[in-house]
Amino acid sequence: MNRTLDLVGIRTAQVPLKRPFAHARHAHARTQSVLLTLRLEGTTGWGEGAPRPYVTGETADSAVQALCGLDLSVLAPLLAVEGFNRAVAVLASLDLPRMLGGLRPMPAAAAALETALLDALCRRYDQPMTAVLDACPWASNVLTATGRPRTVSEVVDLSRSPAEQLAALAPAVRARLTHVKLKALHSPEETAELAVQAHGLLSPSVQISVDANGGWAPEDAERGARLLRERAGVDWIEEPTTPRNWSALRRIQDGGMPVMLDESAVDATDVEWAAATGAASLVNLRISKCGGLLPSLRTAVRAHDLGLRVQLGVQVGEIGPLWSVGRTLAARLADVVAVECGRQDEWFPTPLTDPPYTVDREQHTAPPPPGPGHGLRPSDALLPHLSDHPAA
Repeated sequence: MNRTLDLVGIRTAQVPLKRPFAHARHAHARTQSVLLTLRLEGTTGWGEGAPRPYVTGETADSAVQALCGLDLSVLAPLLAVEGFNRAVAVLASLDLPRMLGGLRPMPAAAAALETALLDALCRRYDQPMTAVLDACPWASNVLTATGRPRTVSEVVDLSRSPAEQLAALAPAVRARLTHVKLKALHSPEETAELAVQAHGLLSPSVQISVDANGGWAPEDAERGARLLRERAGVDWIEEPTTPRNWSALRRIQDGGMPVMLDESAVDATDVEWAAATGAASLVNLRISKCGGLLPSLRTAVRAHDLGLRVQLGVQVGEIGPLWSVGRTLAARLADVVAVECGRQDEWFPTPLTDPPYTVDREQHTAPPPPGPGHGLRPSDALLPHLSDHPAA
């Protein structure tokens, strides 16, 4: 058997958004992903990472540099085993973010590599991506036996008000919402007014969260959390202040507002710190932020063991592999407070993948493609937005 692993190509994709997306720390006018193609024993896999400096410290350039300089011999253990389940077990044992970044892990670069490896592995054995989860007995306590449709969240960013976005939904469509996430303004008081506005448009059963993206100073975050709880009945606040400020996060929790970590929780070690300090009740998982599907799953397991609940989030403007793999995990997580799916149908009206991004905006559901692998390949519309980067 020809047991080989070859890096076929590394590309960056910059695609203009038809509608901008903005939050307290950043405004997106275009998306940027790193796309990696490799060949595992003759089978091609396609992967994606979404480096964001304000999330993991990575840029597209630094992620590309790490991937171009990768010595593929470090992945030799993957080639030394036969069988799908054994290969998944080997890949789950590798710390790809640290293999690529050393003392400063690079999870977005690792996500591009891992999603490509898993895509190739699944295609080689003619398996859908959900088979990767079945091959992880260590995660059985956080997974359901089969996939199920998930109602996805409605995210209101700062380019539109809650009234503009939520009131535009037909009453029956709005009634089927289960969770709305509001992006915070710089002012806690004005953010509380947005939350009050949103509450007035929704059923009392709809959960509302506010995401500050780490943009509030600690004193503003404590005041804002109190206002959001008392005036607007917000269910939790996400990343209210500078990442890993465990003492400030603990004070917010002690004040009665559940805290969800995002930028503060890149891996299981962050989750352990949060639990040890009482700094959070919830964790937002994102495939790119956490380093891929398997590290995200491992973080979900650790959060469950420590009594923290999880949300499955997304990076803005994911091109394809990331959203497909994320939907696979969302369909199988047993206890998830909310699931995001992005708005690629608005941002990219011409599909960037084959098959295209699909979401039922009336029923608020977004199932994963059936496979094999993550089930996607680049469309012709994506090709003009790609730049090649030769490997070392």
